[in-house]
Amino acid sequence: MNTRWKIAVASALAAGVAAVATAALAGGGNDVATATVPPDSTQATEKPMERSITVTGHGTVDVVPDVADVWMGVQATAPTGEEVMTTVEQKSQRLVDALKSAGIAEKDIQTSGLSLYPNYARNGTTITGYTASVDVNVRARDIDRVGELLDAVQGMVGEGLTIGGISFSYEDPEAVLEQARVAAIDNARTRAQQYAAAAGAEVGEVIKIVETSSAAPPIPYAMERMAADSAVAIEPGSQELSADVSVVFSME
Repeated sequence: MNTRWKIAVASALAAGVAAVATAALAGGGNDVATATVPPDSTQATEKPMERSITVTGHGTVDVVPDVADVWMGVQATAPTGEEVMTTVEQKSQRLVDALKSAGIAEKDIQTSGLSLYPNYARNGTTITGYTASVDVNVRARDIDRVGELLDAVQGMVGEGLTIGGISFSYEDPEAVLEQARVAAIDNARTRAQQYAAAAGAEVGEVIKIVETSSAAPPIPYAMERMAADSAVAIEPGSQELSADVSVVFSME
């Protein structure tokens, strides 16, 4: 058999083997290998959901204010604008001098308003005079001496002194709010333990804390103009500060 015939026979044999293999796979015989589908990789790596409980805690604390803010000023009326402004300038300077003499620091005295306007007769067109005023905000850091301060200012300024009101606050509000915040966390843990006990679980570690509110608002008091011989009694009382937090605890 020449070489050409040998190559042809070999090719035919190879084609026959391929045809047999194809038929076996199509028939689903026992000799056919089967493929296995791997498990879902997402399900294999998915972690069980962590159990947690979220509660809101509320904390309050009663504290006594240690700073007083007083709104005061001077006012005058005169036939001409020039005259009334001169009067107000003199009275406002006496007011500032009285405050400094009473121990108020210059940084705690702030001019907050200045006004000048005409006064009209009943016909609404004739000017009968002018009124001017100067407003000053004063911060008193010794509340025990606020009454004494007001009496001293009244004595030096005399007629024309105006007092718009007083409010109480804190030199260091963060320090007093700290107590309320600690109380809020304690309250949150107590609530979480109650819920967890009802669910047959125990409270674990803190996962997250979010402050929802924390405030130390001033206490305002309105005051009318004082008489020259009045003795002012100032009582700051106490104020309730509060803090609210949202806390996430793990549950075991």
